[in-house]
Amino acid sequence: MICNEILSTSTLEEILCQAKDEEFPPSIEKKHYMRYKELKEKFANYPVEMGAMSSSFETWIKETQEKAAEISKIENERERSAQLADLFVEDPIVFLNRHDVTHTNKVQEKAKEILKCFNNLDLTYYELYFLLCAAVVHDIGNIFGRKGHERNIKAILDHECTDILPDSIERRVIARIARAHGGSISGNSDTISNLRESDTINNQNVRERLLAAVLRFADELADDSTRANHAALKSDIITEASKIYHVYSVALHTVELRKNDINQSYEVVLAYEFDSNIAATLYRKVGQQKYLIDEIYERTLKMERERRYCIRYLRPYCPLERIKVQITVTNASDEFLSYPITYTLEESGYPSTPFATIKDVDCNIKTGNELLAELRKEGILNE
Repeated sequence: MICNEILSTSTLEEILCQAKDEEFPPSIEKKHYMRYKELKEKFANYPVEMGAMSSSFETWIKETQEKAAEISKIENERERSAQLADLFVEDPIVFLNRHDVTHTNKVQEKAKEILKCFNNLDLTYYELYFLLCAAVVHDIGNIFGRKGHERNIKAILDHECTDILPDSIERRVIARIARAHGGSISGNSDTISNLRESDTINNQNVRERLLAAVLRFADELADDSTRANHAALKSDIITEASKIYHVYSVALHTVELRKNDINQSYEVVLAYEFDSNIAATLYRKVGQQKYLIDEIYERTLKMERERRYCIRYLRPYCPLERIKVQITVTNASDEFLSYPITYTLEESGYPSTPFATIKDVDCNIKTGNELLAELRKEGILNE
């Protein structure tokens, strides 16, 4: 069990490295730590972003050609010209935020923080091996395009990693845990329930659902400033349709799991900060324009939805009960002028609806337009 090492070792990778051979199934081919290390090296600089960008452009070309063929059948010349012009309004290029080894390390770091919250950390070294391997490969399917990327993990492992992961059963387990981090299975977004609650793999017990829930929520917590492409933002080469994702990550400077000593539960603390110029900027996103504050509201609600979903599989190990959000909007020319926004997302009262909306939260939330009016009133936004 890794219960003692989790508190004294800086990374989960170090814990795996220190494990004795007898903690894993016997293998004459390759030690499990070396399997993990070689897997991580394999995908450290995997061209995920380039593949996703290329795929997005190819998809756009194909869809545009198909739509153009249909539009060409329209007899009215003015209507035909208008619809053809509309085909080129949207930005087709996907410029993903970072999916490299930096993101892998951040996901593993957040997984360790989640495990440290466990009341009873009885994870085995073999389970840790599966968790770390799944963290490495959970996003590699993006190389073939963002949509349905999680479904490509198993095929990539079987095609490129049979020498690194010679055990086909282990490859399947890794792929299953990694795939459950998002998407859907047979149209159902409840991907974790498709995994095995507990199964014997090479004569050792492996809890796939538990590992998948840790990975999924760790991935949700790993969207902070390390995820943004700062150089590309500074050079202004990120396409308009993708810019808001990078700006969001830059604004999220702190993601912390904090213990509530009163009831011994844990909460996620998210801290954002950005200036009034960014607050006043409209960003394009999937056919609409959005302010960053509205993106933050949507993303924090999504995280709360993920918390409620993942905690279903983390109980009774991890009492992670709420998300606290702190947002600071500063004056672009005077850092001493600022406007704070705080709110808490949690289950409370009798459950009258399946899921809380932002209106159910007792806080000082403002929409993008309402926030701009408030910033002007407080003298934080100078126009």
